Amino acid sequence: MFIKSYCRITNHTIVLDGERQTPLETCLQGNHVGENLNCVFDTLGTDYPGFYQMDDFGKLGFIAAELLMHHNKHDTEEFKPHMGVVIHSRSGTLGADYQLYRVMEGESDNTEIFRRAVPNSICTDIACRFKLGGEMGLILADGFIYEHFFRTSYGMFQTDPELKTLLSGYVECYGGYVSAILCLLEPSDPPLENDYDLIEERFCIELLRIQ
Repeated sequence: MFIKSYCRITNHTIVLDGERQTPLETCLQGNHVGENLNCVFDTLGTDYPGFYQMDDFGKLGFIAAELLMHHNKHDTEEFKPHMGVVIHSRSGTLGADYQLYRVMEGESDNTEIFRRAVPNSICTDIACRFKLGGEMGLILADGFIYEHFFRTSYGMFQTDPELKTLLSGYVECYGGYVSAILCLLEPSDPPLENDYDLIEERFCIELLRIQ
C-alpha cells in the first residue's frame, strides 16, 4: 500500500502534494475557522450549496477531499464503485453535538445542525459528492496514530479485493484548531514485499515526511 497523493490543511497552510496553495492560504488569515473555510470554498468556485449547512469539521474534510480529488482528475459525475472514504478523528462531531445541545436548550434556532451530529455525515458528503461506492466510515481515536491508520487501511485492502482506492486520513476541527491530512491510498500490485512490519514502517515514515 502506498500514498499516491495527499492534501494537508492547518490553520494557516494548505499543501497539495508538497506544494503550497498560496492563493487559498490568503483565506486563512482570519480568526474565525468557519469564515476562513467559507472563503476557501468560495475561492474554489465549487457548486455545492450544501456546504454552507455543514459544521466546521465537515467543511474542513470536504475542502481537503475537493482539492485532492480534483488534483487527481476524479470528476463528480462518474460512479466509483471501487473507491471508499474513511476518516479518522479525535473530536469528530463534538462541535456539532454542542450546537445541537444549544438548540435543545432553546439557545439556538439552527434547525439543520442535527444532520451534522451524525458521525458519518462527513463521509456521506464526500461520498455523495464524488459518487464513491466503496467502504465508508468515521473512526475515532486518541489523535492521529500512524500505526492504527496503516493497519485499518491495509486491512481494508486485504479483506475487500474490489477496493482499488481509499480516500482516507485524519480530520480535526474543534475549539479553533484546524488539522487535516487526506490521502489517496492504493495497494501495491504486486506487493513489494511480504514483511508486514517493514511495509508498516515504510508507510509510517512516509506519513511523517508529509506531516
